Amino acid sequence: MPRRRIYNPLTELLAAVLLVVLVLVVDRWQFSLAVLVLVVLPAVLLSARARQIGLAITLVAGPLLISSLLLHGLFYPEGRTVLADLGVARVTAEGLAFAALMGLRMSVFTGVLLTAAMTLDLPDLLASMTHRGWNRKLVFIVGSAVGLVPHVALRGQQITRAQQARGLVVGRSPLSRFRALLTVLTPLVIGLLVDASERNRMLEARGFSSSAARTSYLPDTDSHRQRLVRRGMVVAVAVVSAVVVAVRFAVTP
Repeated sequence: MPRRRIYNPLTELLAAVLLVVLVLVVDRWQFSLAVLVLVVLPAVLLSARARQIGLAITLVAGPLLISSLLLHGLFYPEGRTVLADLGVARVTAEGLAFAALMGLRMSVFTGVLLTAAMTLDLPDLLASMTHRGWNRKLVFIVGSAVGLVPHVALRGQQITRAQQARGLVVGRSPLSRFRALLTVLTPLVIGLLVDASERNRMLEARGFSSSAARTSYLPDTDSHRQRLVRRGMVVAVAVVSAVVVAVRFAVTP
């Protein structure tokens, strides 16, 4: 059952972006961990799509975490406490700590942005942006970026079912899973490229480049109160960021 919508999609998307900015500015593992446990985890569990969002976060953040561990854990130049000397590479405590910090931050980024992208009401978001008079190309870019993850997930599920109907069997061995992944990824990527080309032709045929005023057939669900809240959020994050940066420069010798 979809969750009951309380805020306008513009408010939810802005909150996710500002939260990522705060994590970057504060740059403390304690704050990142608090955001992950107190914000991301409850948002995923209350989204009614916990399984899909969890899988998407794993697929996106997993390779990033592994690459960070290999890169910083084995080749961290500032590392002094050597845990294992592998010749061309050294496992250092400082490198592992930095890899853990980067992994935690990337988990927060992917968790916040993917949860927002996969739970937003995309038509409502585009309608709100159109009513606000945003540039149509910017509206299309934002809509495409936000809607890409659910679209790819749905298309991948459809291709997997079609391949299984043709006799695809996924074994338990890593090689079998890798082969099955290739049989899904190849038509998925080709299909996305074909869709992008066809969408471009359809947009041009329907006057996307025209300078005429745009009309949305959906009602404007945004409110004056939420617009004030969004402005207050931006101001608050800007003030907090300025204070954190000023304190950091004052403390640095």
